[in-house]
Amino acid sequence: MRYLKSLIIIFLVIVVVLPYVNGLNEPGTRTPIKHVINIFFENHTFDNLFGVYPENSLANSTQDSIISNLTLPLNLLGNETLLHRMNAVPIGQFSTQDPIEGYLAYHQDWNHGMMNNFINGSGRQSMTYFTASQVSPLWDVAEEYALADNYFAPQISESAPNTLYYLTGFSPVINDYGPPPFIPFNETIFGELSSYGISWGVYVSNASSGSFDMSQYISGINNYRDNVQSWNMFLNQVRFGNLPAVSWIFAQDSDGYDMGAPSNILKGELWLIHLINSIEESPVWNTSTIFVTWDDPGGYFDQVSPPVFDGIQLGMRLPFLVISPYAKEDYISTTLITHSSILAFIDYNWKMAALNQFVSKCNIPLDMFDFDIPYYQGYLVRPPLLFNEFPVPASSYFSLNATFLNYNYSSAFPIKLQIDHSSLPYIDKGSSSFNLSSIQSRLFINRDTVYLPISMSAYSVLGFVVINSAIVFLIFWRRKNGK
Repeated sequence: MRYLKSLIIIFLVIVVVLPYVNGLNEPGTRTPIKHVINIFFENHTFDNLFGVYPENSLANSTQDSIISNLTLPLNLLGNETLLHRMNAVPIGQFSTQDPIEGYLAYHQDWNHGMMNNFINGSGRQSMTYFTASQVSPLWDVAEEYALADNYFAPQISESAPNTLYYLTGFSPVINDYGPPPFIPFNETIFGELSSYGISWGVYVSNASSGSFDMSQYISGINNYRDNVQSWNMFLNQVRFGNLPAVSWIFAQDSDGYDMGAPSNILKGELWLIHLINSIEESPVWNTSTIFVTWDDPGGYFDQVSPPVFDGIQLGMRLPFLVISPYAKEDYISTTLITHSSILAFIDYNWKMAALNQFVSKCNIPLDMFDFDIPYYQGYLVRPPLLFNEFPVPASSYFSLNATFLNYNYSSAFPIKLQIDHSSLPYIDKGSSSFNLSSIQSRLFINRDTVYLPISMSAYSVLGFVVINSAIVFLIFWRRKNGK
């Protein structure tokens, strides 16, 4: 009897303790995805990077069949009224002059939805677009995995408010100013994940300060400094299979990796390819998805008028890529999505409450995945597909040398599809209107709030109110007077 009791105790220890030792105590997921990896760049619109995807002038006798099977997203092809005002970035160049940025400039570009005032708002340099000569790495990824052509910035504004929607589902600022106000940590996706016991990490080029670009807006995040690590730490965790459930890799403030003008975009592209290849070669590939997007339009032209969603005027269209063994191949999603749709996916996947009301209304890009229908070979999880059609850096920290700069990138697109297009068990274009509200998800935060330190004097608060009021007044004055 005593021997039986000992066996029972040992069994209970194994059942209860072992999952904690191995980090398997995190809640289960609705999909096979156990790792969401978010990669964030700066300042490009969809039309700036994908406006002429695919570039049909690339077709030749060996590529015709692939080109003809590529789905054309909503883009500039055939729109002569726009093309004659635009300029392709010349072959051999990988950057443009920086367009004029800012809330006011972007609203002039937008021009109440007419999308015809970019020259007066963000300047002539805004009317440029890249081709396969510069962006074939991005186009190859889009061809092999999934691309969204109806993804919009949450705000017609710059980085701060759009990045806050990326992390919190709302923003107390309308442009790049502040803080204050601050957002309480518990109202961010980091706070929600922590409350559910789900691991997360933020990765930046230099983690020595224990901070990242937007941490200044989040009150209380300094208590989680160990969650902020370097790119090298991310790659080590990927390599050894101990990556947190949700990761954010920021390219911002990192010596040209972020793609923001006037930086050389090739550096950011090849950095991205290095990360993708590293993930595909790792133990986490079969349970991962990579979401790639850009924070705001940067002043570049896009032809599509952003819609109003849930009472909020969205900003310009941005590129959005999904790379995963479950991502549909050569797929174009027309689902209306935005930065906070990524938060909705995370909440849905880990069976959490919707972070807030806005997140609950955001469409979730589930149409970009195939979780159920096997391919004709009988497998469901797509094997790794390394992108080695062009020079790829060996490290996440590198300099652009002649090998990288002189390569003929046009020759690297298109590449052979991993699965024959005729054998795909799904159509190559679609959309979804699924959101957390449709399944009556509860809310994690019922009402978004901001934090103003008690130490702030009445004069500081008054100054903050005056500055915001002045910005709003100037915006309406310029609109009224046609400026």
